[in-house]
Amino acid sequence: MKSLRDIIMSCSVGSALHTIAYRYFLRKKLPKGHCGKGSFIRPPSWINKGGLEKIYIGDDSHISCDCVLFCTGGNLIIKNHVAISVGLTVVTGNHLRSVGMWFTESEAKFNEGKDVVVEDDVWIASNVTLLSGVHIGRGATIGAGAVCTKNIPPYAIAMGNPAKVVGFNYTPEQIIEHEKMLYPEEERLPMELLQKNHKKYLIDRAAEIKMFLK
Repeated sequence: MKSLRDIIMSCSVGSALHTIAYRYFLRKKLPKGHCGKGSFIRPPSWINKGGLEKIYIGDDSHISCDCVLFCTGGNLIIKNHVAISVGLTVVTGNHLRSVGMWFTESEAKFNEGKDVVVEDDVWIASNVTLLSGVHIGRGATIGAGAVCTKNIPPYAIAMGNPAKVVGFNYTPEQIIEHEKMLYPEEERLPMELLQKNHKKYLIDRAAEIKMFLK
């Protein structure tokens, strides 16, 4: 007899059994993976076989339906108070080519993976793709349809394919006030880092961002 874990992976997307299985497992600690208090992945969604144990979700994080979470090499780590709209795609693995081998021969042998990390307080809009190794900084906003191939700094607004930073949710001063109300002192981001990011990703790229948004 198949276990519920096997049923999750084998049943058709959208079926009643699929929905029940997700609701059962994604509210409980798994042997390796974890889903925190008040968090969920809304069905129908798809997770590859074995991927369930590579997903770690913190507390009060809500992932909407129609997600494809392809966690082969690395883990998917979604921290606390994250909101994700419909159609998220996450790929934590990658395939390397090898000289003298067909791709179909080499892909299984040379599959590499890196963790995808989504920090606290992130908002991800619909149909976003997060690729292997990407780190989404605390408080960031990812626009609809974005494809994230590189790290996104804290509190940044990113959009496009590939995703680029086009602004920030708050000024550095506002971030300091925001974090005073939400985080203990030892976990707050330093003003020096916030000002550096603001200059690097916004002020120094003002002309580029203006053209990008046209």
